[in-house]
Amino acid sequence: MSFSYQIKKENDLLIVSLKGNLIGKEQVGELFNEIEFEINEGVENIIIDLAEMIYLNSTGLSIFIQILTKVRNNGGDVVVVNVPEKINKLLVITKLNSVFNIKDSVENAKLELIK
Repeated sequence: MSFSYQIKKENDLLIVSLKGNLIGKEQVGELFNEIEFEINEGVENIIIDLAEMIYLNSTGLSIFIQILTKVRNNGGDVVVVNVPEKINKLLVITKLNSVFNIKDSVENAKLELIK
């Protein structure tokens, strides 16, 4: 399965839903451009929804880190939600589960970011 994404904006919050296999930087060029544009337009926080992700490798993880760095440098935060078990194991092994704010649902992420 290939990679695709959908972006939904709610006020100063961006919800990025990822789907499929994320294994290469060339897959996310347009996604980065859209995220950068939205940050420049005032978006402070991003929720990354992984409910439909199948596979993620180290390149995919580095992309998450780049998004997190960009958002935090602009005073916001990133919350990762609906993490499949296979990807959660990868986050635990790499200890990135302690770097990312991980919640079980978009609703809980919104509550976290509204504080």
